[in-house]
Amino acid sequence: MQAVIGTIGMVTASTVIQSITSLSSSVYMLMGHIRLTKDIHQTEILKILTKMDIEATINLLHNVILEIPEYYNSSLTVVTALKNVQEIIGQIESELIEIHKKISYNSELKIMSNWRSYDCKENLDSIELKVSILDRRRDNLFKVLEVFKNFDKKN
Repeated sequence: MQAVIGTIGMVTASTVIQSITSLSSSVYMLMGHIRLTKDIHQTEILKILTKMDIEATINLLHNVILEIPEYYNSSLTVVTALKNVQEIIGQIESELIEIHKKISYNSELKIMSNWRSYDCKENLDSIELKVSILDRRRDNLFKVLEVFKNFDKKN
């Protein structure tokens, strides 16, 4: 029975890690598109996104997750911490998708673009909140990994 539970945990951890990899790639791609798309508010949007340092934060987290020893992945605690990280990165990705859609729409406007364009302030505020949540969840993941590292030293 324990072997089955361990195997399920490993499959789940691998699936979550693959999902985080996919989400991370999507975030990088969206950030690139946002940088390249012309919008009347592009400078402000990029300034706020750069200040949040989303790409570097997610890149570091992604690389650490890829280097987690496989035997930690059978832990329900590690899987839970990984799922929490996956969830918040997915929410950040969703906000970036919305910003990208708004910017794309705004760039197509030719007449009265100041009046008809979408504002991204609400999305940027939401991303800022989600990045702070990501920071806490990253810290939680690192603490969990540290606990397991200490368990290994004692054994």
